[in-house]
Amino acid sequence: METISAIVLAAGKGSRMKSDRPKQFMEVAGKPLIAYSLEAFEKSAADEIVLVTGQSDIEYCEKIVRKYKVSKCTQVTAGGAVRALSVYNGIKAASGDYVLIHDGARPLVSQRLIADTIEAVEKYKAAVPVIPVKDTIRQISPDGTLMDAFDRSKLVGMQTPQAFERKSILSAYEKLISDVCDFSQITDDVMIMEKGAGLHAHPVPGEEENRKITTPEDLEWLASHI
Repeated sequence: METISAIVLAAGKGSRMKSDRPKQFMEVAGKPLIAYSLEAFEKSAADEIVLVTGQSDIEYCEKIVRKYKVSKCTQVTAGGAVRALSVYNGIKAASGDYVLIHDGARPLVSQRLIADTIEAVEKYKAAVPVIPVKDTIRQISPDGTLMDAFDRSKLVGMQTPQAFERKSILSAYEKLISDVCDFSQITDDVMIMEKGAGLHAHPVPGEEENRKITTPEDLEWLASHI
């Protein structure tokens, strides 16, 4: 039977939060932000959870895992210099046939969304939740003027968990490493598969509440939705 690993990322600095404390450890309703994501995957069909954090935060994260009884969390491992390399460390530590890679700063990920993403990745080898773009999107030209608007019907916003066949994304990483890829330019996990394996992810309907918490205003929003 094929197995699922959830890789939860908690290694970011959260500079837009305007706090010395990493956002994933800030408390909302008496609980660290990262605990909400861990609990969501604990309740899901995932077989194991790998938590990726900064080297200096490993012991603190292990305490969170114990306190909130996240029994599926088999490892807390150190991240890399940039997000993509933190994901790579998590994938190497995981053992599942498929991996679900989730931003720990998206605490309201639902069981429906996790289940739909698992179903899609088992069929397509790569899957990602997306939501429609509501705002008008334009580029700014080199001289500072606005260019024509994009067709919103063809645009989506990317969410997590982004899911992949584990051996395929490992192979994609290895190719990019051999090509001396600048991983600082990789903004999400789908780009790894596109650049390293030529495989595009299958879209899954995302959810508005699966919002990434990045600013103090987001924290206020979250407190009113828990």
